[in-house]
Amino acid sequence: MGVGSTAREYHTRQTHYIRHDLAFDDNASGTSVKIGTVPANAIVLGTTVSVQTVFNAATTNVLIVGTSGDDDALVAAGGVDETAVAVTRVAPATLGGLLSASADTDIYAEYTQSGTAATTGAATIIVEYVPADD
Repeated sequence: MGVGSTAREYHTRQTHYIRHDLAFDDNASGTSVKIGTVPANAIVLGTTVSVQTVFNAATTNVLIVGTSGDDDALVAAGGVDETAVAVTRVAPATLGGLLSASADTDIYAEYTQSGTAATTGAATIIVEYVPADD
């Protein structure tokens, strides 16, 4: 992890994580919210989405997680059922889970909806990763 990095890296060898709570009204539909930063050379083990309150837009409810270069690299549309209270683990979509070999990578979440606007919806997003330690 370079000087000035905002990525979280513990001083012991352990799995790291980013945790972020996202509600239906946290952002305008279709706007990404930065949830954290994964350090360069980290390997993403998976992403878990825990829906505590169903998202209830009338037609579609879509939650994705990714990077600025690939907005659904970690959780693609359809990877989570936003209309059911459940915990869903999603394997990384990127090859080997490596997001970036050369730089810290910001992680974003985005909730989009269509039809009558949602009045409920809350989820916790957890991105697990192992930083490079050599």
